[in-house]
Amino acid sequence: MLVLHGFRDTGESMRRVYSGGSFDTFADAGGAVVAYPNGIAREWNSARKAVMLSRRIKDIDDVGYLRALTEHLVTRWSLDPRQVFVVGFSLGGQMVIRLLCDASDMLAGAAVVSSTVPAPSNRIRSDRSAVPVPVLAFHGTADPLAPWCGGTVGFRISPRQRRPLFGKGPHLSAPDSLRWFAARNGIEASPTFQWIRTSNGWVCRTDYREPGRQPVTGYTVVGGRHEIPGPHGRWLLPGTTGGGGLVAAEVIAQFFGIDLVAQDM
Repeated sequence: MLVLHGFRDTGESMRRVYSGGSFDTFADAGGAVVAYPNGIAREWNSARKAVMLSRRIKDIDDVGYLRALTEHLVTRWSLDPRQVFVVGFSLGGQMVIRLLCDASDMLAGAAVVSSTVPAPSNRIRSDRSAVPVPVLAFHGTADPLAPWCGGTVGFRISPRQRRPLFGKGPHLSAPDSLRWFAARNGIEASPTFQWIRTSNGWVCRTDYREPGRQPVTGYTVVGGRHEIPGPHGRWLLPGTTGGGGLVAAEVIAQFFGIDLVAQDM
């Protein structure tokens, strides 16, 4: 499992700060080998055309880098190359979307956290044929950086701020992003919805399912901000953390079919 950090962060900060070590449970239980790679200049050459801080990033082959890293880990640990998963938060989520477009053949599943699909005018096009991949997504309704309702991604003091600082171009809404993932997997059926009451709030689960197609599931965290849902979720701006009581690592394990019960190694 590759876990990709956000903008100006590192694999170590993703591991210890933003996820609170929650993804380490995948490795502790013997269910997976977990890697937290670092992007050049702490950025990723992701799915959107908009430049972050370093223009040279758009010349970096991060798809090739992550593919090579995956091949190395598979060889080093004698892993099943058909069981490669990727999780990305914020800009890391944008990199996951890029992998879905350019390297879907190497993925058994993908999880996108607090990140939406770039609008067509802002999306890097891929000429590769789509390989359907199960997709899981998490997004908060009060995300001040990547609005749940879509629009320009950027820094905002509050979700209601219309013009963000350092805007990164237009993006689809969280529901439209799920619809895009579903269409990419060839799903034509309408989604189903389930409201879930957690210990800390409400979450709406959206499922796109169709026989013979790879599934797409999204969790909308009511009042959630730009964070990884869980007891340690946090970001730069103040506000409610914890993802409405939802624990992303546990949901990801269940969705991907990874056993988190400790094993004797």
